[in-house]
Amino acid sequence: MKTETEAARWKVLAGALIVQIVLGTVYAFSIFVKPLETQFGWDRLTTQWAFSCALATFAITMIPAGRLQDRIGPRKVAFIGGILLGLSFLLGSILVSESRPWALYLTYGLLGGAGIGFAYVCPIAAAVKWFPDKKGLVTGLSVAGFGAGALFFAGPASTLLLPPGSGTEAMGLSQVLLVALGISEGSGFGIGWRTFFILHGLTSAVFVSLGALLLSNPPREWKPRGWEPDHRRGDFASEMEWKKMLNTPLCCMLWLTFIFGATSGLMAIGQWKPLMGAILKGKTFAPAWMGTMGRFVEPVGILAIFNALGRIFWGKMSDLIDRPRAMMIMFLAQGMAFMLLVSIESHAAVFVASVLVGLNFGGTFALFPSATADYFGTKNLGVNYGWIFTAYGVAGILGPVVGGVLYDATGAYVMAFVFAGILCFIASGCSVVVWSLARNQSERLPQALPVLCTVPLGTADPFSGCTADSAAVEDKEIGPLVEA
Repeated sequence: MKTETEAARWKVLAGALIVQIVLGTVYAFSIFVKPLETQFGWDRLTTQWAFSCALATFAITMIPAGRLQDRIGPRKVAFIGGILLGLSFLLGSILVSESRPWALYLTYGLLGGAGIGFAYVCPIAAAVKWFPDKKGLVTGLSVAGFGAGALFFAGPASTLLLPPGSGTEAMGLSQVLLVALGISEGSGFGIGWRTFFILHGLTSAVFVSLGALLLSNPPREWKPRGWEPDHRRGDFASEMEWKKMLNTPLCCMLWLTFIFGATSGLMAIGQWKPLMGAILKGKTFAPAWMGTMGRFVEPVGILAIFNALGRIFWGKMSDLIDRPRAMMIMFLAQGMAFMLLVSIESHAAVFVASVLVGLNFGGTFALFPSATADYFGTKNLGVNYGWIFTAYGVAGILGPVVGGVLYDATGAYVMAFVFAGILCFIASGCSVVVWSLARNQSERLPQALPVLCTVPLGTADPFSGCTADSAAVEDKEIGPLVEA
């Protein structure tokens, strides 16, 4: 039985990666912009509203989705998310037209955003419950797919979205599969955005559903072999419901820290391609022989790769040095990286900047869910992290808007990155406050644990044999329980 449950948690992690890679394609929205604007004559604001709507709905929907998955488990809720995401593209292929941009907002924006919100929270909550001994690392692995999904999706999708050819120039099924897998560059023709929406909708629904089948919660009172909880690291965190959590100063500081850190990152990422293009002056990192694979060594590709790796790296680091320390160091390093962007000119500096910004921005999405589990327990992690994640919804609006305003006002990217750096330094300072609040909560925790007494009644010092060791409680040693 023990061996089966040990194997089951790795199966859950595999399911988490499958689900998150598909969901991560939302970050490749920019590839839809040109085909839609070309066919319908829409301006940039018209198309960008769909992306903003998707991000906002994603963040908001995580609250009810998290609450539902805490009640009925991650498998059913993730399955619902996959179906909603698939339907959003299928309906979009039918309803979107030149006179109906609102159909794109309803399908891709509301329905697709809701699908992502429903599915996103499930792998995180399930994985943290299965890996209490590696919360940070497994959270990083779970969300790494979300960071990498757009990278693997954008190149092939850009080719498939090209207008379809006619007669012998039309793409056959085998060509579509080769391009979708990144094996072929195509021949200058695609399948058009409507057919692509149908293909992507079906693929998303199928693969998210398959990943959902691998998700489950561990048996009650299950713990990894040889692992014992440590209250100093939050392993004895009280299981708070969301209403009680929202009334704690620690929750407020986590939320504010998330806003400052994510706003700075989104502000920078939204302008990364034009900034790097201006610095490189039209030159490229990729040699011609790399073909379509050259996108992996361009600044945006490098940032995306390290965005995914940063989730794993900082998740593991936080397991070693604890969550607030990792946040403090990460945001401090990110702030310094943004300040250095003001004066970079060489190709080497562009590469290093892309690495650092991607690495540190990605870490945000590993540290906050694991910190939420540390401080407020895993039982209600779905809905609790849903509330914390609303900070990302706020950042998704503030980051791009503030960055665009600063660029329009100055005609340069300098002020946007200076402001992003200042926000990171503020986030680092907030992390120190989180550290202090978390430590105070940890110091109070042992006194709330059940005390186990194993001495006979009538002893002169009846509490001399009492212990607050929860392992003893779990082993059901003989003796009455007394609350300290």
